[in-house]
Amino acid sequence: MKTPAFLALYRAVSQFHENETLIGWLQDCKLVVWLTPQRRKTILVVGATFAAIVGTMDRHARWSDYRHAATWLVPAVALPILLGIIYLLYLMAVHFKRLPAFVRTRPQICVHILIWVLLVSIWLKLSPSVFGIMVITLIAGSFPYLIWRCGYMVLSGQRGKAITTKFTDHFFYIFPVWDGTNTPPGKGYDNLSRAATQTATAYTRSLLAGVKLLLLVALWQGVMQVMGAVVYGDPKNSLTGILGGHDLGIPRLKYIINGNVAPALGIVWLSLYLELIWEALSIAARGHVWVGVLRLFGFPVFRNTYKPLLAESIVEFWNRFYYYFKELLVEFFFLPTYLRYFRNRPVLRMIAAVFAAALIGNMYYHLLQARHPLIAADFKQLWGLLGARLIYCFMLAVGISISMLRQQRQRGRMAALGPRKGGVYRLGRIASVWTFFAVINFWNVKAGITIPERGRLFLSLFGF
Repeated sequence: MKTPAFLALYRAVSQFHENETLIGWLQDCKLVVWLTPQRRKTILVVGATFAAIVGTMDRHARWSDYRHAATWLVPAVALPILLGIIYLLYLMAVHFKRLPAFVRTRPQICVHILIWVLLVSIWLKLSPSVFGIMVITLIAGSFPYLIWRCGYMVLSGQRGKAITTKFTDHFFYIFPVWDGTNTPPGKGYDNLSRAATQTATAYTRSLLAGVKLLLLVALWQGVMQVMGAVVYGDPKNSLTGILGGHDLGIPRLKYIINGNVAPALGIVWLSLYLELIWEALSIAARGHVWVGVLRLFGFPVFRNTYKPLLAESIVEFWNRFYYYFKELLVEFFFLPTYLRYFRNRPVLRMIAAVFAAALIGNMYYHLLQARHPLIAADFKQLWGLLGARLIYCFMLAVGISISMLRQQRQRGRMAALGPRKGGVYRLGRIASVWTFFAVINFWNVKAGITIPERGRLFLSLFGF
């Protein structure tokens, strides 16, 4: 087959979701016609009800423990309280203009005070009964998952867009059926309401785009399966046995950092780059599931991951790698800092906002995510989990700051000199981005060694 014909066939297959003939046929199908916007929303709200129940029970105990009747009591009491708190936050969003000035000025801080009040009450054992502590613990343990979704709801109220909304307009994304991560894919009401499709044609396009993402999930998982067998020789991989020991035997980065293996320096660097590729594939596969299901329900929102390994700058990679985590940090940390501080000092303003997001916000997010040691007040374990990440976040913030400032300077030059050079120059830019993220990821990989030990190993990468 000639190259032009092959490329045309590839485009037809890869862009099947834009095929007008397929769209025209599918939009007349009974199921698509029946799934009106209201019915799709009803399905999501019903699903959210089950997600709320299942999620609360799952955070309380293992499913095998629910054979005992007493195990049901804690979630049975905690869930109505949790729903009541969320409803109060909904009322806060709807009646935002009536709130006290301090709350209107710093609404997100007021929302987050809730979880810290719960944590302190657990640490100080303010409840006289063990049962009361268990209920408070379950509510506090649920908030790392819910807090950012509730934050988007309150943010909608701050923008004046929640006034005419119903509780169900928010309930379906606070307890979403499409994901179980603490980061909200699709963000909140403002973004989802803008994206929601209203016509059969628009819904059909969204539906096909969702199917495409779910097919990509299978593709990336297949690539990871092959990579696990061929590159790493993973004994748990079903393909490894088929290869009969014929693999490259490159160790995963976590085994190198933990001291399980001590390969040559060249292999260590190769493992660094391969780890970056592995993580990009992993987050793409998971993110495509979240966004794919959203699109199936008529919300054609942005992908969570879009070709990060082709990014030509650090800030571009950061935008493409985990879009909705980046958006969370921008909405709740970058923009509040950027709009409030150092208005007359643009460079310092930009750097402060980046550090607020990539360092402070990033660390705070992962502090809440470590809910078990946080609830137990096990600060030694918290430092063991987050100490190395603090260095990672600092290096990330430095890199993004430099990249954003360079990008601002280059805009004027590009207007005068034209677009940047391609070819080998473009490959060089991509390679530099890979190197930066591969190197700082050394501090992001979980390991059971101390920070000084990791630091010595890190310096050995550069021959020290």
